[in-house]
Amino acid sequence: WSPVADSLEAVWGIPSSVQLAIAYHESGGGRSALARISNNHFGIQGKNTKVKSKYASYETAKDSYVAFCKLISRKSFYPKLKGTTEARSWVKAIHATGYAGNSTSWVGHVMSIIIKNNL
Repeated sequence: WSPVADSLEAVWGIPSSVQLAIAYHESGGGRSALARISNNHFGIQGKNTKVKSKYASYETAKDSYVAFCKLISRKSFYPKLKGTTEARSWVKAIHATGYAGNSTSWVGHVMSIIIKNNL
């Protein structure tokens, strides 16, 4: 999904490393049922036309990447971070909005994916 994330970074200013690491974490590397059936790599909630679920379905996985960027672009921190590549700042800001619920380990997991995969 690197080419997709790279192209969206150019448009939205959200680092591809952050997009890819969050997608990997949230979808089990694209292997989760939500990713396979509903093309949702981010666990975004919304209308699902494929199965009964509180999580959105998308026509393609790329559409879920676009939806993620749109979601993040509406957050108050976005104008400040847009175009910066400091992954930890992005991940912490996203987490602070409640994106991952109350998970205390989410930031560490996402950052470890970035580091381990040299994103």
